[in-house]
Amino acid sequence: MMIDLERFFSPAIAARLERLIKFALTGGVGFVVDVGMLTVFTIVFDMNPYLARVFAIMIAMTVTWQINRRFTFETHDKVTDAAGLAAEGGRYGLVAVTAALINYGVYAAALFAMPDVIIGGEDVSPPIAAVVGSGVAMFFSYYGYSRFAFRHAAPLPGR
Repeated sequence: MMIDLERFFSPAIAARLERLIKFALTGGVGFVVDVGMLTVFTIVFDMNPYLARVFAIMIAMTVTWQINRRFTFETHDKVTDAAGLAAEGGRYGLVAVTAALINYGVYAAALFAMPDVIIGGEDVSPPIAAVVGSGVAMFFSYYGYSRFAFRHAAPLPGR
């Protein structure tokens, strides 16, 4: 990391904070992909926002798996054989799909409950509801990825 967290925290806390920061950055990229694709599908292609979110989440999941395995959890050099990649991908997919169901459920409830938000003649309620759904699912996904999907990641100090 660019910031020397160990100047301010113990090595164990610094390592956890670094991983959380990396996870947040990866999640930010995934969120931009998710909401960007949702916006393209709903505004450019006039797709139903509920169906569009399914496709947007699938694309974002693929992007974040690759970033998480290389950047956040650094398993790209530990899991390299086809069987290991398939197992990791399956675990990641299981956590991601569960998190996506949580995300989608909260998204759908928020979209249903909120009034239309019109800016510049366009309904921006879907991206707003996506923020709410993504925020709730973030907590579940970090725990699932760190404890289950990327269990081959190097252990953090103090464990």
